Amino acid sequence: MGAGRGCPTMSELQYFKFRSQNGMLLLVPDALRNIKNNREFKKVLASPYTTFTAHIYLLHKMRAFTVIAIIAAFALSFTACKKKDFLYDYNTSELFATPTDTEKAAVMHDWQQRDLSITQYAVLNQLLVAGGRYILKLVSYRFQNMNEYGALLIPAQAGTFPVRMMVGGFGHEITTNTLNVGIDSTTDGTFILAVPALRGQSLSLTVNGVAYTTPVSEGRHCDAFDGGTDDVLAMLNLIDTLEEKADVTRTAVRGGSRGGTVALLAGIRDARVKRVVNVVGPTDMLILTKATVNDPTYQCQFLDDLVNKQASVAATRHKMIASSPIYFTEHLPLVQVHMGSKDNMVPVEQGNLLLQRMTEQGLADRLEFYVYYKTHEDIATDNPDLNTRIQQFLAPL
Repeated sequence: MGAGRGCPTMSELQYFKFRSQNGMLLLVPDALRNIKNNREFKKVLASPYTTFTAHIYLLHKMRAFTVIAIIAAFALSFTACKKKDFLYDYNTSELFATPTDTEKAAVMHDWQQRDLSITQYAVLNQLLVAGGRYILKLVSYRFQNMNEYGALLIPAQAGTFPVRMMVGGFGHEITTNTLNVGIDSTTDGTFILAVPALRGQSLSLTVNGVAYTTPVSEGRHCDAFDGGTDDVLAMLNLIDTLEEKADVTRTAVRGGSRGGTVALLAGIRDARVKRVVNVVGPTDMLILTKATVNDPTYQCQFLDDLVNKQASVAATRHKMIASSPIYFTEHLPLVQVHMGSKDNMVPVEQGNLLLQRMTEQGLADRLEFYVYYKTHEDIATDNPDLNTRIQQFLAPL
């Protein structure tokens, strides 16, 4: 049984027999039939291991076998097993164990073997925006047998510019990645802004109040971290190959929530990424997924394939490890992290883990770490310090 879970697996159930009780045919474990008094009945009835039919049998023996009792028994059993035990048939201690060196090496090898080359590049729309100061390109390209989309905002002036990539968050039911950009005379016009739609999402980029949208990128929406990093690096390859104004050796990646994790992973995987900004992004998906196994988001991202017998425990662990920057911190460039002390979605401990790991490795000088009295949703609201720190951090590129 999964460590800490409350519902037994089929193999752990005691031997059951059909037994007639006043015309009712019930499936009853032998052990329950040996209980002799109501005190013992109540004790077993309260147990999370007691199944629906066992509840019915116990309630009957207590002379409480009524319609209301049946409904109560059903609620007790269904809630315990269905809602609390998504991984009831798995050993969660094994599934979420700290990665071994062999597992981490396997992830690194997997990354190195990935083909992130792009083909079939096309400009879907190109126009001047912000009074002619910028060229906006909505682009499509193909990699890993998928059509993907993104946007580039390029200074119209001559010269070469660093690249800043902006990576959006993730919502289980949200398939549009939205970004609002305001450009005025004070806007820093010394970089190329690149925004990938990411697999399973379209992009809606609003520039000075005007929205520009792309089709939905192909690929699995819930392959949000490791796959999302592939998307970011493939778009960087596109920029490197086709945009003459881009100096990709001076690339920064910034993201919030899921995007913050992807930004860290991109910095780990690609030496062209020199600076990373993570705003309330997870760093250890093993810890976070273990704590949220009943959340449909984490089920979709990591656990559904396992439970549906489409992925092994080893493959599931591989995916979670490959989505966890904490295990590859020695490869990080300069990093800035912003966390919220009131964040219940990505607890501040996720940032503390990164700080602790990099300090232990003698890499604390690569990390700027800030905590605000904010939640996951409002960390950037009325927070001028966050914006100022990010701009100052990225300015040297």
